Amino acid sequence: MTTPPASFPTDPLDGIVRLSHLLGAETRLVQPGGGNTSIKVMLPDGAGGEVPALLVKGSGTDLKTIGREGFTRLSLPRLAPLATRDQMSDADMMRFMAGAMLADGPAPSVETPLHSLLPHKVIAHTHDVATMSLTNVPDGTAERLVHELFEGKIVYVPYARPGFPLARLVAGMAGSIPADAMGMTLAHHGLVIFGNDVAEAHRRMLACVAKIEEYLAACKRGKNVLGAAKIAVRPAAERKALAEVVLPAVRGALGGTDRTILHFDDDEQLLTTLGHERVPQLVKQGMGTPEHLLRAGRLPLWVELDPGLPAEKIVGRVREQVAAQRAEYDAYHRRYAAAGEAPLDDWAKVILVPGLGVITAFGDKKSALTANLCYRATLEAILNAEAVERFSFIPEPDVFEFEHWPLERRKVEETIAKERASKLLFRHVAVVIGGGSGIGKATARRFAEEGAHVVVADLSDEVAQAAATEIGVKFPGRVLGMAVDVRDDASLDALYSRTVLSFGGLDSLFYTAGAPPRFAPVTEITRADLQRQLDVHYIGAVQAVGRAARIMQRQGIGGSIVASVSKAAVVPGKDAVAYGGSKAAIAQALRVAAVELGPDQIRVNWINADQIETPLFMKFVQERAAGRGLTVEQQLDVYRKRNLMGAALISPDVVADMAVMMASSKFRYTTGNALMVDGGLPEAFPR
Repeated sequence: MTTPPASFPTDPLDGIVRLSHLLGAETRLVQPGGGNTSIKVMLPDGAGGEVPALLVKGSGTDLKTIGREGFTRLSLPRLAPLATRDQMSDADMMRFMAGAMLADGPAPSVETPLHSLLPHKVIAHTHDVATMSLTNVPDGTAERLVHELFEGKIVYVPYARPGFPLARLVAGMAGSIPADAMGMTLAHHGLVIFGNDVAEAHRRMLACVAKIEEYLAACKRGKNVLGAAKIAVRPAAERKALAEVVLPAVRGALGGTDRTILHFDDDEQLLTTLGHERVPQLVKQGMGTPEHLLRAGRLPLWVELDPGLPAEKIVGRVREQVAAQRAEYDAYHRRYAAAGEAPLDDWAKVILVPGLGVITAFGDKKSALTANLCYRATLEAILNAEAVERFSFIPEPDVFEFEHWPLERRKVEETIAKERASKLLFRHVAVVIGGGSGIGKATARRFAEEGAHVVVADLSDEVAQAAATEIGVKFPGRVLGMAVDVRDDASLDALYSRTVLSFGGLDSLFYTAGAPPRFAPVTEITRADLQRQLDVHYIGAVQAVGRAARIMQRQGIGGSIVASVSKAAVVPGKDAVAYGGSKAAIAQALRVAAVELGPDQIRVNWINADQIETPLFMKFVQERAAGRGLTVEQQLDVYRKRNLMGAALISPDVVADMAVMMASSKFRYTTGNALMVDGGLPEAFPR
């Protein structure tokens, strides 16, 4: 690596924060969420004195973004008994470390014992590609190479499960670690560097990684470890069209208790690698480190396609291949599971599709992207290790043990259970058309609040982006904005394409695109007036619904379509033949869609609302008032008096709440229905 020297603050905590950011910013050193850093300092003991303390990256933090508060502060004297303990359960270890904390903060990382038992002031632990490449070869070779490259300055540590077992192993080796050693390579688990200060640790880290990279480059020179190229890289447009079919099929085929969010990567260099003859076997050898098992799964799935087949045939082939690999996973699970131990629901996180790209699956976009970065690092390590000798990961029983490590699984499962219980649209993907303001914006916000990843679409790209940015502040990475013109088929195609390529599929469509009406009696209404309303409220809506349903059918896991129609669909209003007629038309189209899509478990419902405080309704009020010689306030009073509950303007949030409920499993057996949000208009009652 050729990173220039860095400067560091003099404050020890600020210094270790700076070191963490430098390491975390380089994904070849640390993939998101991985790695550890620590520094030993003196801290107040609460009784007027000072105590030797360990400041170590806390559990759940990320080196790239960690701040001062992300470091756990622990008393080194209280941690000292770890050096003499021969055994300790995970639960006992976590309780013990919690008792050593000097202040509130994140829970101690499972790597804390390793940092506390090593005497060095600064410690940095990375899962860098270079070290993974060097240590994921047979143990004898790895140990020999580390010794030859670093002449004893880097110590080779055999594999032990991260946490207390690894710390005990290293503690037992302490007497044999040379005084001038600058670090350790952990078999199948990365690089640990020591330093007297953060600057020295950083320099040593970069120098060690660069030395390994130089050796790997020499090993690869003139070698072809991948075999012959078998699958050519297709043009980007072809890949995109194929991905729009494959991603929903993968998302549905993964199944399980919960949906997944996908990330799609069709980088051409990556595709070139996947297209070689040895790669299908090489990728079955394992992951880069045990931590990569948590973030990218045990093994990637391998899905082969014939792009010349019709879309429905491609979907079927994807489902068949995923099902076959699920059967292989179930057999692996039976080999090692205790009686009654259920298979993991998130058993597959990486799907390799030669000729198309790499698909990663997780509960949210951020984690799916992390899985991608982790697997990219793993794949590079596999290819490098093959150039050295051959890639060799930890044995399968150890893989199973780590995958099911209670300390890590409990955190995952508790998070999932909490969100599943508290979110109506947990892990859903939703599109809101007309989402830039009013009912659409309120609904997009509610969808995000209830756990969905959301695409906010509006006629104005500026309005859509502004709404998405505003909503996305609380939900980073989960809300996108883009322009759509429902009168243009190509624009609709682009909307759904981006949705699928961004998140993998679609679970909910909320359609609330609207066009301001022109009030005129039937004797004066023009063809252009009628067409303008039909284009948005009827034709555009039908086209949007059809495209959404096609994606849901490819997934095969159901879905929900909800439209904001209007009370005008059922209550005739003077001079509203264009507006009311178009609304009645879409209501009938939705009934037809409910009939057609019911067998696919796709529900179609709509909301007939009135008096909702939106820009479009207020324009409607102004025109009505002007036509009747009333003020806006007088016109609003007319509306208030005509409904049974005496409601004035109704907040868009009320419609948003209804839309979320209708999209959720609360309405799982309701389709072809309209619900009213109007304060009670007897003439709008269903009949």
